[in-house]
Formats: sequence, structure tokens, C-alpha cells
Amino acid sequence: MLTLMAAIDIVLGIIELLRYKQRVLYIDIDVHHGDGVEEAFYTTDRVMTVSFHKYGEYFPGTGELRDIGVGQGKNYAVNFPLRDGIDDRSYKAIFEPVIKGVMEYYRPEAIVLQCGGDSLSGDRLGCFNLSMKGHANCVNFVKSFNLPVLVLGGGGYTMRNVARTWAYETGLLVGEQMGPELPYNDYYEVSSCNLPHIEPLTKICTAVLCTRLRT
Repeated sequence: MLTLMAAIDIVLGIIELLRYKQRVLYIDIDVHHGDGVEEAFYTTDRVMTVSFHKYGEYFPGTGELRDIGVGQGKNYAVNFPLRDGIDDRSYKAIFEPVIKGVMEYYRPEAIVLQCGGDSLSGDRLGCFNLSMKGHANCVNFVKSFNLPVLVLGGGGYTMRNVARTWAYETGLLVGEQMGPELPYNDYYEVSSCNLPHIEPLTKICTAVLCTRLRT
């Protein structure tokens, strides 16, 4: 879910890109419909918006299949409404052919990808069932087209999942495979649960505390 200010930031970023690029593709994988960005470019063919989102009695209540743009923007807004519980395999089977088709049809010169973390499994507000790697597959697939890509965050309300996923996706973008080990940092002693010298029960209590601190 994007706040008004976040949507404005994305719109301003796309407008800046349009100074240098003729066609910009906006892709939104937040669990909520990308309504603000879609509305901003609903009447133009210079920006194509594609949103994969939960639809039906769910905020913001927009983004049905028939919303395709108007005027010059007709057929340049794509909405793919989804149901609760979609998993990695189903999401990939939808996302990849849709984006491949959009790329062939629209031939953008740059892409803006909004990676809302509330589409991850276990999100406090979301209702999808994507793993970190399933979510990151979208980033990797978009990257494979070798176009300039502006990658942004978005919603996400289980903080440890969002931080882990965005760190992993940043690694993919720069060609670094992120391992499971937490790198040393100023907060390592607070956040690390790798304490082998502690008795088992204390370990469990520490793990629970660490989980609460990350949430």
C-alpha cells in the first residue's frame, strides 16, 4: 500500500524519466492496487502501468480487469486482480508471460518496478503467500530484459520479512548472492541469535526476544 506522498514520489520520478525516455513501463507487485500512479498516467500512452494486486473488498477497491485507460491512454493500463493465498508457482505463471507480452507490445525504454513487501507471506496486512525468492523472481525477471530499471520499495508491514527480502533483491540487482548469515554491524549483538554457549531454554527465550525486536 502506497501513501499519497509515496505515490507522488513515484509519479515525479517517472516524469523525470520521461524527459529522457519516450516510453516508461511501471510495474507494481504490491498487494494493493497501484491506483495513484495509474491515475496520474491514465490518459497517456507514454507510460504503461501494470499492477498485480488483491482485488475484491480490499483497499483501495480499484484495479479491476476492465480498467484499461482512456483517450490516448486506452490499453496502456493493465490490471491483474488476484485472490488470497497466491503462491510462488502461481504468481510466476502469471507474472512472467504477462510482463513478456507487455514488453513485446509496448517496447519501453525504461522500467520502474515497485516491490511492495506486503505481497510476502505472513505480512500483517497482506494476504498473498509469496516467499522471499518468489518475490525476488519478479525483480530478476524484469532485470533480464537489460533495460534501465528504477527499483523501489512500497508497502510491507512485517518488518523482518521486508528487510530480508529487499536486501536479497538488492543483491540480485548488483549481482551478489546474499547468504543467510547476518553481516557484522553496530546492532549485531542485539539482533544475532547465534549464541551456542547458552543453555537450550535460554537460547529459545533469546530467539523469541530477537524475533520481537525485529518486528
